[in-house]
Amino acid sequence: MSAEVQHLLDRLADDLGRSVVINDPAVVMLYSSRHFGDEDPVRVEAMLNRVAGSAAIAHVLAQDVARWKGPGRIPAKPEIGMRARLCVPLRWRGDLLGLLMVIDADDDLSAADRALVEAAAQEVAALLVGERTTADAALAADDAQVADLLGLDPAARDRALATLATRSPDLRPSRSLQVVALRADTADREHAEVALRHAVHLARRTGLATVSGPTAAVVRFGAPLAEGLVAAANELAAGRFTCVAGVGPRVAGLEEAWTSHRHAELATRAVPHLAPGPVVDAGALGAYDLLLRIPDLDPTALPAPVAALLAADPRGVLVRTLEAYLRHAGSAPAAADELHVHRTTLHYRLDRIRAVTGCDPDDGETRLLLHLGLGVARLQGLLASEQNEPASPAPRP
Repeated sequence: MSAEVQHLLDRLADDLGRSVVINDPAVVMLYSSRHFGDEDPVRVEAMLNRVAGSAAIAHVLAQDVARWKGPGRIPAKPEIGMRARLCVPLRWRGDLLGLLMVIDADDDLSAADRALVEAAAQEVAALLVGERTTADAALAADDAQVADLLGLDPAARDRALATLATRSPDLRPSRSLQVVALRADTADREHAEVALRHAVHLARRTGLATVSGPTAAVVRFGAPLAEGLVAAANELAAGRFTCVAGVGPRVAGLEEAWTSHRHAELATRAVPHLAPGPVVDAGALGAYDLLLRIPDLDPTALPAPVAALLAADPRGVLVRTLEAYLRHAGSAPAAADELHVHRTTLHYRLDRIRAVTGCDPDDGETRLLLHLGLGVARLQGLLASEQNEPASPAPRP
């Protein structure tokens, strides 16, 4: 099958007198023709390394090629040494199998040449479908196995542990580990998945990983390289979206990996309202670890006294005062010191808070309601921008 694909590609390149390549959906080279004197630095690098480089891949993905239904043009990008290309998605029953690209620097392919390219693309897609289906199935099986290991179903975790022990005898179940969860903030699942697979590729050599659309998780037995994973994913995002990471606590072995993953996944949701990111240590979430687990925090979840306070306090002075007062367990001296105000000013503000909310922050149950309510407001992004910096910034691993 591979020989047939290569023969078709070579024949097309000879007919066109141009360099042609077939990439997979992640823009990794599968097949390539010989050069015809039109090669650029990006193609040369791809021929040498089987991959065109992160900047070139990001440029191609930024054109939204995963959604193309027919031929299109990848514009030139001189700063990375990339000439323009005609790109034809290789699809079988709607599924994207790869990308056929022809260097077309001057946009001078004739209608007859384009017809040759499209006909060859149909033939190649028919040949690639079996090859890609097998490869994709193997990758999906690996993803599913690690996803089961990190999931909430105890029976599925046990099956995954047993399979991993058989597949990787050198994988010690009791070895200390930490899980890093990744999330891309985009609805473009295809682009996000390519970026995240690029990020976790090297991590698979020394650990375990799973990717599903805009989310991924990496089981690390050494130090968590969360910053590097985020940087690698963002490199391929081409500015269309950003990636954040959460780092779970270190646990004793694979049987407990799911607990580290659960905390790590929750930490990714802390960006941007609770922490600036792009990396958040789950251990720094405190009580927000509980609030992040509540699935239905719609506007009705905001307590009426807190809603009234937000409405009456557009500059956030009273909110910051109440947060400081609650954070210091009702200690007026400690709150005044944090806010750098006189105690008389603090008490004046507390009286204003009582009047606006109809609540007494010195009452235990009321204090709990206000504290949780402010947490909900922060999660919903309702606090003024100057209030969005956490009191204690989440440390980055």
